[in-house]
Amino acid sequence: MNSQILEPTYIFDDEYQLNQTINFAGNYEPISNDITQNKDLPDRFRRYWYKKKLDDNLEPWEIIRLIKQTRIEIAEYAESTIISSDHKYDKIKAELGMNIILPQGKIEQLRFEVSFKENSGYESIIAVDGLPSDLFDEKYLVKGKVNVAVDKLLKFIPVTANISNLLPADIELEPWEFNLGRMRDVKIDFSGGLTSQPAWFFQGNGIKNDVRVALTIKKPKNLDKVTADVQAAWVYKPGLFGSQKVGSDVKNILIYEK
Repeated sequence: MNSQILEPTYIFDDEYQLNQTINFAGNYEPISNDITQNKDLPDRFRRYWYKKKLDDNLEPWEIIRLIKQTRIEIAEYAESTIISSDHKYDKIKAELGMNIILPQGKIEQLRFEVSFKENSGYESIIAVDGLPSDLFDEKYLVKGKVNVAVDKLLKFIPVTANISNLLPADIELEPWEFNLGRMRDVKIDFSGGLTSQPAWFFQGNGIKNDVRVALTIKKPKNLDKVTADVQAAWVYKPGLFGSQKVGSDVKNILIYEK
């Protein structure tokens, strides 16, 4: 699956107010073939303090930075399925993926926001419910996967084998094993449903590798394409001391297309 990098583009102060825009001019030149091939660097480039630049204008310390930089990316599109329809609306379940490359340090906090694009002449697209949610019992989250059903209000209902026969009759059971990613000891807060701008907040020591979120969405039936702007902000702690609060650029991803 293709992905889009969420580049850190601005910095927060301690009150989470925007205080600086990051200037990327000249910082991300491509690394030359001579360096990316399986070769040792010449002796004269092995010391970080050496002043001469490489052929592509990257110094050795810049190469190390590129290798060790944190990278957060999202899938270019969501995995989506229509679960029900009526004469006016389609109801969709959608799963969005987010991958994190973290060679060193840790991400202490992460905010992930989805904003459905307005479509001229159509009613708003609404996220009725989202997962993971702070309302879910922790025991459904620690394994990294959760079996869910969707009730007639498009709310997520956690399902386990020993209670599946005891669910109310208005629960529409569908086999859907949702992968939450490799999260351990993570506090999760969800903004709640009935909004066109759902958001999640993650905090803890287990934010790494991948994070998955899911939505139940209600869209106008005659709308054939749904896209959303995705944005993130995170607190990155590279070592024992000091943290950096950064926010990302905005990426538009495909949620559903007929």
